[in-house]
Amino acid sequence: MTKQKNVRKPNVSDEEYFNLSRASYNYKTLKLHIKYKKPYKINKTSYWYIEQVKQDTDTGLDAFVFSQAENKNGKWVKSNNPKNVVVAFAGTDLSKDLEADGAKADAENVAIGLDPKKETEYIVEKGAKDTSKTLGVYTRSMEQLQMMESGNYKVITKTTQIDQADQLVREVKQKYKGTSTIVSTTGHSLGGAEAEYSAVNNDIYAVSFNSPSIVKLHSEEKQKEINNGEYNRYVKSIVNPDDMIGAGWWNEYDRHNGTTIYTKDPAVSNAMREMRMRGKVTDQIGENAAYFFQTAILGMPDTHWVGSNNFSFDEDGNIKNIDGDELVYDKNLKAMLPAEVASGSGAIKVTPEVAKQLAEKVNAIINDLRTMKREAENAYQEHDAAISDLKYDTYRQVGHGLYDQLTLGDVNNTLNDLAQSFDKKGNPLFYDVDAEAAYIASLQDTISDLEEISGYLAQIAKDFKSKDKMLANWLKL
Repeated sequence: MTKQKNVRKPNVSDEEYFNLSRASYNYKTLKLHIKYKKPYKINKTSYWYIEQVKQDTDTGLDAFVFSQAENKNGKWVKSNNPKNVVVAFAGTDLSKDLEADGAKADAENVAIGLDPKKETEYIVEKGAKDTSKTLGVYTRSMEQLQMMESGNYKVITKTTQIDQADQLVREVKQKYKGTSTIVSTTGHSLGGAEAEYSAVNNDIYAVSFNSPSIVKLHSEEKQKEINNGEYNRYVKSIVNPDDMIGAGWWNEYDRHNGTTIYTKDPAVSNAMREMRMRGKVTDQIGENAAYFFQTAILGMPDTHWVGSNNFSFDEDGNIKNIDGDELVYDKNLKAMLPAEVASGSGAIKVTPEVAKQLAEKVNAIINDLRTMKREAENAYQEHDAAISDLKYDTYRQVGHGLYDQLTLGDVNNTLNDLAQSFDKKGNPLFYDVDAEAAYIASLQDTISDLEEISGYLAQIAKDFKSKDKMLANWLKL
């Protein structure tokens, strides 16, 4: 069974996280709320105060710490002990931070995978109290060296905005340590990557929207935990499968830090991706680049922004299918699920539709495994044919030309020396017979187990009322 982290889950809906992610782009509006000490309205029953703003124009960081307001006598007031605190990160804003967001964070860290903790030197006035904006990167130019010699300037170091986000979340978590307040993170695009990165590093809950996968930016230990599914219940990436930033620029992402929820069935999106990957590599690059520019940059159609065309919610605030279907797609389970199941909100119930969907997925896996088993069982035929051809081609050259000193015995001895095992007749085999048998047996065991599970699921789908509780306990939902 997959080990799960001891992470406290907040009572904050997908829709509230979505609205906080959108709010993080409204820099001027949020600062006005801070100035006049007014709560920010998410919806009729959700108001939040801005506790802290963390921006750095050198690195591109834009982060806002929200605390949940409480309703007293019909008035939303600041709570001394908020139930929830959410750190929201804004994503790429090329009009504001072209180099910091686009060239550095997006390209160097997210795309290439450079270490977010890498430090960069900046030059700043010696008496500057606010170092969120320096005079620029310290390149040791002649002009900068002269400035340093004057004694009026100094050099400071900063890490990337992704690491700065991690540091901020660590500080906020420490502030509320020992209290009932639950700290979580959210963000869109690059901001979602920062939300996921800091959540995993600090063992807190996170919900991101159209976030790129940043698994590779974590330490090897954290990557193992992520790939083992230890954050599946606590980090949720909500993604439009048409979006190349959230679903994958070239190939589809293997995974995000936790559970990936697609806002619709990805079948059509995957088919379109396959079409873009046809032909020569140059053709593939051109097709993918054109699609990215058209959708992510020009927005025709817009697949990326935190808008209602990409994200929609039910009356309880759970993410729902943007095509109008009742189910959303859990990429980890490879199954269509009800919104409340995918969101993990309230009392999760298994429906007949879910049981049927899971049974179909299990049967598809069984068929794939049966095909693999048949191929493994018949592999000896291809092997024997190849060895027979090799012997024929070699035998007919023995005693002639370059091989005039070679005998049939020499050929057979060489084949025997190179063989990994032998059949019952003593003929050389170039594969491990025991390993092959173990592999086939393992496939059969897995098929048998899955057939049993499929049988349970099919029966549950038929006789749901009597089996509902059993399935919920069995799946530990």
